[in-house]
Amino acid sequence: MQFPGLTPQPPATLSGFNGAPDTVRAMVRQAQGLRGEKSMLVRSVVERITAGLQPKDYLGEMIAVRNWVAENVRYLNDPLHVELVKDPQRLIEEVMAWGKASADCDEIACLIGTMCLQLGRVVEFVIVGFGERGSYSHVFCRVLEPKSNKWVVLDTVAGTGERGMLQRVTTYKTWSLDEAA
Repeated sequence: MQFPGLTPQPPATLSGFNGAPDTVRAMVRQAQGLRGEKSMLVRSVVERITAGLQPKDYLGEMIAVRNWVAENVRYLNDPLHVELVKDPQRLIEEVMAWGKASADCDEIACLIGTMCLQLGRVVEFVIVGFGERGSYSHVFCRVLEPKSNKWVVLDTVAGTGERGMLQRVTTYKTWSLDEAA
């Protein structure tokens, strides 16, 4: 099957699942890398997404990124025995080639986090669990809004149920994108 317009790019991570901390470390490396925060392709999309906003509308920029990802990236589970983490630029390339991309929560969080880094925001990845303490099953990003100095959760997987999802969390851990992986 041919997919016109898609130049194959290998994902940064394709391995067996070794636990949430390994996945988040891969996400941080990707977000900070050449196909993440340093990608001019990702930057050009961020600029287009936020072009109609007033200068210094930081919350509006964050919401614009979240909404763009919600509209253009469909949630899809990883393969059963494989931890797949596409880098942010790969997801943008898929949207450009096919009109949509598919990704699971770690890839979506990485894309949103990367786009917010490109907005100059402080970003953290948050892994959460809803049952036994120390057992993680979901990841999202939160972004510091500089005017209010409050964290804003950006999780398109939870959709409009972000508040309810947060209320069910029994265990969590955060990773700053300002620190080395």
